[in-house]
Amino acid sequence: MKSVPEELIAEACKAYGIDPKYVFASAINAAGEAVIVTNGGSKVRFKVGDKVAPLDQIAVTGINPKPKRKPITGPAN
Repeated sequence: MKSVPEELIAEACKAYGIDPKYVFASAINAAGEAVIVTNGGSKVRFKVGDKVAPLDQIAVTGINPKPKRKPITGPAN
């Protein structure tokens, strides 16, 4: 069985759409909020019952799924 802080952090990850493998650090602050820092550098806070918007993929992973790349040969588009 998970402890209360672990459950709150897991609920926060679910609310923001963060896969636990992309959590850089997490804690419960003095106000009782879950604080999560993602690999993408986003810092979010979550209280029980909060309605939040999910983070985009870059904010969670730190990796741009559609990076701009220059062509190796040929004309640039």
